[in-house]
Amino acid sequence: MKKFLLLLLPAILLISCERQYLLPSDEVPGWLKKSIADTERIISSDSRSGLSISAWIRYEYNDQYYFEWHNLLSSSFPPIYNFEGDMMGYSWATTDDYQKDKCCREYIWKGPSWNDDFDW
Repeated sequence: MKKFLLLLLPAILLISCERQYLLPSDEVPGWLKKSIADTERIISSDSRSGLSISAWIRYEYNDQYYFEWHNLLSSSFPPIYNFEGDMMGYSWATTDDYQKDKCCREYIWKGPSWNDDFDW
């Protein structure tokens, strides 16, 4: 029984150390995983950075996924990225069509101090 527990412990540790996204990991593009990891490193080294009140949110628009970076301090017009990680221009992002027709908001990652009561 002790051998079984000793073998089970490393497996549990590996599973618990895997980053937890709010969507399945295979639905999060690689560039975004790297950005989230970088953000978490900054938060852990400087809790006053303001990044703890940020979130990545995925929307659907014209049958494609777009990702918005929201920070409660500075996101009047959050940057928007396509699935490949290209930032969409602000003139594109503020078009009435995108703002009106985007749908299906899904959080990918929330900073530790993110406030769910704030409605985008």
